[in-house]
Amino acid sequence: MSYAKRLERALIEADLKAAELSRRTGISKACLSQYLSGVSIPREDRQELIADALGKEIEWFFLQNVMARNTAEELPDGRVPVYLAAAKLEMSPQSLRLALQQGRVPFGFAAQSEKGWTYHISSAKLQEYLGIKKESSAATEDPR
Repeated sequence: MSYAKRLERALIEADLKAAELSRRTGISKACLSQYLSGVSIPREDRQELIADALGKEIEWFFLQNVMARNTAEELPDGRVPVYLAAAKLEMSPQSLRLALQQGRVPFGFAAQSEKGWTYHISSAKLQEYLGIKKESSAATEDPR
């Protein structure tokens, strides 16, 4: 099920209209309309606002995608999404967010603003933490 369909379902379950969700989150009705029509998917910070306003976990909106992901999937360079890092760590994304907020992990951090939390997970540091070696570096290592 797409993000748009999940968002529509969450609105129905919460007995809310998009206008009320806009008021609760501060996200414009025009943006919400794009999310509901499937034109775009919100950034992670907006996903959190929407999920909180609807009483859902962010992962609920991506349930099919998360379940379909193979944990052997390669990590992207740069910043890693919370849901992918959590899958690699075999933990819930919410637990990982909490650990990032509390500064308990060496591969990322969380920053709080008036709009909520933003999460930063370094691909290189997460790979190091997991003991994953890049193919290019593995090929140049001394076998001794």
